[in-house]
Amino acid sequence: MKKNLGATGRLGLVALVWLVSSHCALALEGGATDPNSSPTFAGVGSLSSSEGTFSGVLIGSRYVLTAQHVVGSGSDPSKWTFNVNLGSLPASDRSFSVAAVHAAPGFTGFGGGAVPRNDLTILELTRDVPGSVPVFALSTAPLTLGKEITLVGYGGTGAETKRRGTNVVDYLDAPSVGATPDVFAYDYDVGVQGEATVVGGDSGGGMFVNDNGVWKLAGISTFAWENPSRPGSGGVRGGGGMIVSAYSPWIQSVTAVPEPATWAFLCPGMVLVLWLVRHAAPRRGDA
Repeated sequence: MKKNLGATGRLGLVALVWLVSSHCALALEGGATDPNSSPTFAGVGSLSSSEGTFSGVLIGSRYVLTAQHVVGSGSDPSKWTFNVNLGSLPASDRSFSVAAVHAAPGFTGFGGGAVPRNDLTILELTRDVPGSVPVFALSTAPLTLGKEITLVGYGGTGAETKRRGTNVVDYLDAPSVGATPDVFAYDYDVGVQGEATVVGGDSGGGMFVNDNGVWKLAGISTFAWENPSRPGSGGVRGGGGMIVSAYSPWIQSVTAVPEPATWAFLCPGMVLVLWLVRHAAPRRGDA
């Protein structure tokens, strides 16, 4: 079991250097290629533009969650393409244009050693993705130190090849004392089998937890970090990002639509109301 470095449950910022991308020649360092034949993480797609290839996660049939430093507020939707890589899909069902960009308010940016917050953007696609591509539910369980996580992204691989790997949560940080943590981080222990960290292009990729056999989205990868003051292979660098449950009110404000069960309940009720109105209204000639 890896030792958790966040003893107080908050992310220590001393001597940390936050990096949007790092070690760009590698692909999700320490991970393994995720086969496009498997639908498990097919809902993690690549985001392509003239600026490069990044990552994004389907949280609705027409909504993609990614990092705001990748697709910022005011970004032109037409320059982005969301690519789904599932071998069973025809080419016409693998690329999707973006209709709108919804950036989270209050993105604090990078610089000065501060923890980046609100680094999230939701992309609204012009059409639904096929039903065979998984859409990930957001994890609502509190993220805890030592929790095993799975990282998935397209860092260093291009638009058609994603990679995945595991790690454990080592740090949690909240915007104020007593508040709910909204940022997670982990260190990368070189040589630990199966352990991974993010690289350039993994920004916007998913951090998942397994909830009784169901993969749920618990975070979005948004940064890598290095700590030059700690020589040696263990704990010198790692990655992290935004905890999605802390941003659920904003996410729901963008993506909320009536649930199918709600419509199934409302429609018969509306028919009943119309029937009552029609039959209760007095007709001409009635007393």
